[in-house]
Amino acid sequence: MYAAVKPLSKYLRQKTVRIYDPIFTLHSKCTIVILLTCTILLSAKQYFGEPILCISTSSHTEYIQSYCWTMGTYILPTESNSSAGLFLRGLVPADFNRSDLRGLMARDQQFVRIISIAEGVGPEKRGVTKRLYLRYYQWVFMILLFQSLLFYLPSYLWKVWEGHRMAQLCCEVSGAIILEDTYRTRLQMLTKYFRAKFSSIHCCYAIKYTFCEMLNLLISILNFWLMDVVFNGFWHKYIHALAAIPVYDWQLWNMMTSRVFPKVAKCEMFVYGPSGSPNVLDILCVLPLNILNEKIFAVLYVWFLFIAMLSALNILYRIVLVFCSHLRLQLLRTHLRGMPKSHVREVLSTAGYGDWFVLMGVSINVNPTLFRELVEQLYAELMEERAGLHASSSKRQLSSPHYTTNNNPQEHRSIGALRPTHAERNPSVPTLTLMAPTLNLMGSNNEIVSIDRFCDESQA
Repeated sequence: MYAAVKPLSKYLRQKTVRIYDPIFTLHSKCTIVILLTCTILLSAKQYFGEPILCISTSSHTEYIQSYCWTMGTYILPTESNSSAGLFLRGLVPADFNRSDLRGLMARDQQFVRIISIAEGVGPEKRGVTKRLYLRYYQWVFMILLFQSLLFYLPSYLWKVWEGHRMAQLCCEVSGAIILEDTYRTRLQMLTKYFRAKFSSIHCCYAIKYTFCEMLNLLISILNFWLMDVVFNGFWHKYIHALAAIPVYDWQLWNMMTSRVFPKVAKCEMFVYGPSGSPNVLDILCVLPLNILNEKIFAVLYVWFLFIAMLSALNILYRIVLVFCSHLRLQLLRTHLRGMPKSHVREVLSTAGYGDWFVLMGVSINVNPTLFRELVEQLYAELMEERAGLHASSSKRQLSSPHYTTNNNPQEHRSIGALRPTHAERNPSVPTLTLMAPTLNLMGSNNEIVSIDRFCDESQA
């Protein structure tokens, strides 16, 4: 058994580059491993023997077992009589003709225990007593396998859409020790990448991931519905069985689980006598796999409920992140210990949700020191870019003429006398501060003169 389950442990190993958050990992890895492990357990014939064992008055035992396995078994629906405290098995509603046995059963509880072999197994009246066929029993193996494939679907889609982008961004710099040349090269490449403005690509990247998270929630709900359909009202019946566990009421547990996963069931087969007259064989079958099924689906009941709630909360969390930039700032700062908050805010001021999402992915996959230096370098280059834009804007304003309606030369000279000469001005200081809002740069013949010539003429 260990040899069969051991390959699944490799699937749980943490990859060098992580592309899932913890909740996505619960869906794409843990749930799949749980379902596949249960599938392997049910197929382990050496531990649970034959899937069905039947007894009958006929000598053709193997034939009967094959027949009941193929055609299916059934139990009798349980009807509760709360006034007498009895569970009358296989009895018909009041509008049917009742068997004479019912009155005897109601009067003698001990007789009920004798004739009712197990929950759902007892005497019946052909054509009158209702039957509940266990059509799922042969298909539990395939049901679990199908569920595991459903949970693998979002993971597969995300791997295809992700396209190893995170692995390409974080390769060679995820370890604690990195070669100096590799460190500088990868830092420069990451800086250029995030300065290249791939906002639309990053936004699409984040939307696809959120879609896969929503698909996880949808699949969890779908599995609830699937189990309820396959097991004929599974959740309504099994919740009472789970309620018996905290109070250690194992009698109630056995009774309620036997309504969904009976250990003993009935089977009926028609045979013909020597003269051609049909005879009915009443067969009692033991279903060993249901001993395991009742435990497996009790665990899956709680697990599916747990991950569905987590997925719903995670989607709400994503919605809050999209609209709350302050929360994104605080989450990114958890990976930037000691870095000024203003620096991080400036970096995120030009980044959308998609850019932040990719940055967070890089932060959990690269060396923490490298990531801090990456954000600091992004901040430094952003400040340099803004300074360059400010300087070019100042030059454009200086090179454009300013027209006024005031042509008084005396006023021009009085203004110019207050300004320093061209040789005294510091060329590093933007010359925009030397201009007055009403400064007239027009010459005597209405020609446009430069600010330098105007200041020199004013000093004359």
